Amino acid sequence: MNLDEINKIEETFRSSKSSDELFDAFQEAIKINLSDIGVYKILLANPTLLPDEIKLFTEKLIKEIPGSSFDLSMWTGKVFENQTDYFNNVKDALFYYQRAISFKPESHEPLMNLLNLYNYEINLPINQKIVDVINESVSSVNQKSKIYYALSKHYKKCGDSVLEIKYYALAERASENESA
Repeated sequence: MNLDEINKIEETFRSSKSSDELFDAFQEAIKINLSDIGVYKILLANPTLLPDEIKLFTEKLIKEIPGSSFDLSMWTGKVFENQTDYFNNVKDALFYYQRAISFKPESHEPLMNLLNLYNYEINLPINQKIVDVINESVSSVNQKSKIYYALSKHYKKCGDSVLEIKYYALAERASENESA
C-alpha cells in the first residue's frame, strides 16, 4: 500500500461533494485492501452521502473487514443519530445499534447510544422499541450498572418515579457485583 495513495483516498473521503467520486475512491480503497476503518469513518460521515449510500458502504465494509463489524456498526449508528432529519434517520440509527449489539452483546455502548435516540418531546412508537431493545439486551452486558443508572435517569426524565427507583436499585446491586 502506497502512503500517497491512502492519503489521496482519505482526502477524497473528507472533501469530495460528489457521490460518484466517493464511490470510485471507495472502490480503490477496497482494491488496495485498505483496512484502516478510521479512513472509512471519514467517508461514512461525509455529508454528501445519502442514507442509502451510507448503508451500502457500511454493509460492504462489514463484509470486507469483518473484525471491525462492531465499530463500523457503532459509527454508522452515530452518523445516523447525528443527522438533522431525526424522523427519517432514527430507524437507521436504531438498526445499526442493534447490529452492534449482535456483534458484541457484552458491550454497554450500543445500549447507551440507543437511549440517546429516545425522543422526550414527542411520544413516538420507536421510543418503546428503544426501551424494549435495551431491556432485551441488558442481560448480556458486562457493565449492567451503567445501563441501569442510565435507565434510572431516563425514567426520571419521563416522570416515572417507580421505574426510576427500581432501576437505581438494580444499578446499585449491579455495581456491587461488578466491583466484587
